[in-house]
Amino acid sequence: MNKIGIIAGSGNLPIIAAKNAADEGFEVYTIAFNNYTDKEIEKYSVTKFFNLGSISKPIEFLKENGVDSLVMLGTIPHVNVFRDLRPDLRAMKFFVKLRNKTPLSILNAIADELLSDGIRVIDSTVFLKNLIIGKGVVCGSVSDEKIKEIEYGYNIAKKIAELDIGLSVVIKDYSVIAVEAIEGTDECIKRAGLLLDDKNGFILIKVARPHQDFRFDLPVIGERTIKNLSEAGGDIIAIESGTTLLVDKEKSIEIANKLNVSIIGI
Repeated sequence: MNKIGIIAGSGNLPIIAAKNAADEGFEVYTIAFNNYTDKEIEKYSVTKFFNLGSISKPIEFLKENGVDSLVMLGTIPHVNVFRDLRPDLRAMKFFVKLRNKTPLSILNAIADELLSDGIRVIDSTVFLKNLIIGKGVVCGSVSDEKIKEIEYGYNIAKKIAELDIGLSVVIKDYSVIAVEAIEGTDECIKRAGLLLDDKNGFILIKVARPHQDFRFDLPVIGERTIKNLSEAGGDIIAIESGTTLLVDKEKSIEIANKLNVSIIGI
């Protein structure tokens, strides 16, 4: 039987991937993290929980089970990497050597560390292809004028992404209201809502990095993003087509319609 590993953060993506992989006949082994990974993933994989920052024991777990390929999915906020980190000796050496501690640099370095033990990080969308959004309106309606505004904001978001600052911006009337940085998309949305107290709508634009590495750090939206946007006063989510995942697609669209939030792939 084919084997696949998953390094699982929080959220539904690791669970969906584990289920899809198991349905395709893979034997799934999951590295989970205490206080982050949903235990539901245990239904679809052989799962072992570790402290955030442990490197040696997770690698031993994979090697003992003959796993040489894995995907990295789910969320561990960058701020929590430093707040909750409990590194083992190997991890301490790893972080000492790591001069650039941007999210992308950390993930690339982890992939290199795994490869040194013969474990390859592969495209994390391999079991999630059905969640990738194409071009066009997914739900609701978006006027031609709003599409022009989205195109304007899209160019700004791509520049921010290229600088490895974040993947999202919030715009209203062609003005940039908030830019995602280390805090993540949800906090960016909340900040925009606090700055815009009129609650008359704004646009969230989420993109991929130029030359996006599909092994990790995928742009994702889902039920929580939609609810947070609506609560903050937003009414449109524009996501880059072909690269962004819509988690629990049917349920997310149902919630978006209920909350009068339009979603468009660009």
